[in-house]
Amino acid sequence: MILFFQSQNDLPDQDTVLGIMVVAGICLYFVPSIIALIRMKKNLVAIIALNFFLGWSVVGWVISLVWSLSSDAKPARIVVNQQAPKVKEDHIDKLTKLKKLLDGGAITQEEFDQQKKAILKSK
Repeated sequence: MILFFQSQNDLPDQDTVLGIMVVAGICLYFVPSIIALIRMKKNLVAIIALNFFLGWSVVGWVISLVWSLSSDAKPARIVVNQQAPKVKEDHIDKLTKLKKLLDGGAITQEEFDQQKKAILKSK
């Protein structure tokens, strides 16, 4: 029977209870945004905007919650295993380069003749 006759000083103020309920409601309202922030979602701004503007409707809140809980698509890794074709330098190109070296004075006539014979034998 003592409970029925308790004084109001023992009970919390209505303002305090109301304040706690408002803070709890705001936290609950922004749960999708908080989850997206913690998970570092790629579309964080879009999730927050959807939650802020359409969270009041149950559908908007559920969509933003599902979106914040979904995983981001990971980019596909493409590996191209391509070898550069080996350039076969034909004998004419080799002889042309060798002649330029001879004309430039980089090699002697004897060296030119030796290299020329080696190139022509390798046909």
